[in-house]
Amino acid sequence: MIINALYECYERLLTDPGSGVSPPGYSKAKVSYALNISHKGELLNVVDLRVMKGKKLSSRDIDVPEQVKRASGIAPNFLCDNCVYVLGIGYIGKEKDSKWIMKRFEAFRRRQHEILDGVDDIGAQALLRFLDDWDPTKAVEHPLLREHLDGLADGGNIVFMLKGEHGYLHERPALRAAWEYHRSNSDSDRIGQCLVTGKRAPLARLHPSIKGVTGAQPSGASLVSFNLNAFTSYGKEQSYNSPVAVEAAFAYTTALNYLLASGRHRLRIGDTTTVFWAERIGSGIEEDFFAELFDPAWDTGKRDNKDDKPKRDPKTTGLVRDVLTRIREHKPVRDVMKEVDPDARFYILGLAPNASRLSVRFWHVDTFGSLTEKIGRHYSDMAIEKNWDTDPDFIPLWQILKETAPLGDMERVSPLLAGALTRAILLGLPYPQSLFTAMLSRVRADQTVNYVRAAVVKACLIRNYKHLDESKKEVVESMSLKEDNLNLPYRLGRLFALLEKVQQDANPGINATIRDRYFGAASATPRAVFPLLLRLSQHHISKAEYGFVTDKKIEEIMIGIDNFPSHLNLEEQGLFVLGYYHQRNALYKKSN
Repeated sequence: MIINALYECYERLLTDPGSGVSPPGYSKAKVSYALNISHKGELLNVVDLRVMKGKKLSSRDIDVPEQVKRASGIAPNFLCDNCVYVLGIGYIGKEKDSKWIMKRFEAFRRRQHEILDGVDDIGAQALLRFLDDWDPTKAVEHPLLREHLDGLADGGNIVFMLKGEHGYLHERPALRAAWEYHRSNSDSDRIGQCLVTGKRAPLARLHPSIKGVTGAQPSGASLVSFNLNAFTSYGKEQSYNSPVAVEAAFAYTTALNYLLASGRHRLRIGDTTTVFWAERIGSGIEEDFFAELFDPAWDTGKRDNKDDKPKRDPKTTGLVRDVLTRIREHKPVRDVMKEVDPDARFYILGLAPNASRLSVRFWHVDTFGSLTEKIGRHYSDMAIEKNWDTDPDFIPLWQILKETAPLGDMERVSPLLAGALTRAILLGLPYPQSLFTAMLSRVRADQTVNYVRAAVVKACLIRNYKHLDESKKEVVESMSLKEDNLNLPYRLGRLFALLEKVQQDANPGINATIRDRYFGAASATPRAVFPLLLRLSQHHISKAEYGFVTDKKIEEIMIGIDNFPSHLNLEEQGLFVLGYYHQRNALYKKSN
């Protein structure tokens, strides 16, 4: 299903002249230099093709003849390769003996002869003369290479140019024809029925690498691969276990690499790189809409996800906020989604690194309208009164995950939690129980109940605990304080907030409050803590300037509390957290 959808995506991209997707037989490569040679095969100069990105020179992406999947051994490319294969120069910091380097240079030279011998083109003949005359043992001493040695040996690819001619050698019609003829005659000799197209065609033994997944190997990783005897089925080894035609394998990997390289088709969720696309060629409004919908930008413009900084269209941002607000208010949204096709099929794929391979964290297909409603419901369930004006109206997914990790370290977020939470949002399912327990654990460990944590606790109670009675439903469905609610855990949370407030009033500027010492115990075992806190509060009330005001509020809450329970379960601890958060906000809210 995933490969079929990516194959169809590639076919649509080919019809879009603005996509820049590579045609069959070609692929994007990071190219750093071009060697300008004469008709006689002499090196005339070295052209630096790198571009400045930020404060660093970076290689540029260029369409070149499809590159081989190189893991180990000797595997030269055609008309584009690194300095070891093209010039016989070793990498920086990876010193190899001269025999190791010479074998790769000779392999590159043989490959070019194999494809270009007999081609009647001045560019092909000039290249072969250059390679035949080139002496790798004297490469580092060549006067034209000295000033570029560090850059050449840094690992970037090299292409060729011909003096007085426009473009690169691999763009010349005669050389392209020679490459395509060679490729068509050197396809896999294993013929079978392709699982993607259904046609009988040469089958791919290895699938091209996928590049751009955060945390995976920079050289690329495989989405489909078989490398152990245990995977052998009926004598079929490697990718012949799941027969995919060479052309289909090229198409789906090219489409996926295109999506991963595009900022508007990619998001980062925990350790998962997420790509998404609509089943139509157009302005890309659905992709922009989804990116803003699933990862809304902060009002303050701050973002924590350094790997993903898309430039959001203010018009799209405003449209998404309008849609989410209407969903929160239970109003129809199709009236304001006129530029978006709600019936368009939309695909979402989450990939995570797994050594030299990729793991599929989640895969979801839905209509765009249905997807919007489910994500909107998630934000509606999360809606709660803000703690500060700078808090976002709609909490991004990465911020939720960050609050589950010790010290807010994104590297310590559970990888399984990110995928499970994303699936729950996309499918409209209950949130993973691990999210609820992780959030309560962080509250007890940090003694901190902030806007994001309170919102998550509220959402989990709404979705995961369907048996809630009326008093509990009133609490979890409310965005702010419910003073007349008699739910005991909720009132205990409110009581704890008032006891903390009166302590702060009695000791202005105090460094640590009862929250820092007793919050975890109070939310789990109230009977062991609250009698002590109530005795301490009498001293604080007498000392505070306006202690009688807080004392009256404490008295009102205590009227509904006959005794303190010995233990609170997870659901009741969540209600305690909401009571504390609502009461704290009410205490510090500006009066109108």
